[in-house]
Amino acid sequence: MKYLLGIDQSTQGTKVVLVDQDGQILRKVTRNHRQIISKQGWVSHDLREIYQNILFLVRKILDDPKVDSAKIVGLGITNQRETATAWSKSTCKPLSESVVWQCSRAKDICERIEKTGVEQAIYEKTGMPLSPYFTAAKFTWLLENIPEVQDAAQKNDLCLGTVDSWLIYQLTEGQSFKTEPSNASRTQLMDLKSGDWTMIY
Repeated sequence: MKYLLGIDQSTQGTKVVLVDQDGQILRKVTRNHRQIISKQGWVSHDLREIYQNILFLVRKILDDPKVDSAKIVGLGITNQRETATAWSKSTCKPLSESVVWQCSRAKDICERIEKTGVEQAIYEKTGMPLSPYFTAAKFTWLLENIPEVQDAAQKNDLCLGTVDSWLIYQLTEGQSFKTEPSNASRTQLMDLKSGDWTMIY
């Protein structure tokens, strides 16, 4: 019998499940993380806390004497889609708390972009209206407001990504900086026709 590990990194917490080759859930463990809400109502998460929670839960499953870790052949990740993260390419360390999907702190950025007249072009390329909900505006906010992010960008040491990209980078110790189309399409930075990254504003 072979097994898969599944990580569900949601807005409220982390769930790790062990699934057998027939799709049956053998073990499930969960742990919540903090919701960091500023006086402005901005919503953030501590990326270090999230990653430590994942390590804790995976170890909890692997410590079960009934689980043969040698039979785990793969890992799947599902995550909160529009949350924006920034980290150092060289150290793997986060440069800021994440900007959570429901946070509207990038509203002024979207209003500024709307005045340039590119809103329709953005919609035609990405299939989504200009909105602080999507990750592109959140990335822009991080680049414009967080000195550590600005410094890393100047040094070519910056990674910006959704939560799946952050986790893959951590779990592979910086060897893989990846996402997949369903997450990429929610950044408002993917051309839906070509599947390539695009930048309109």
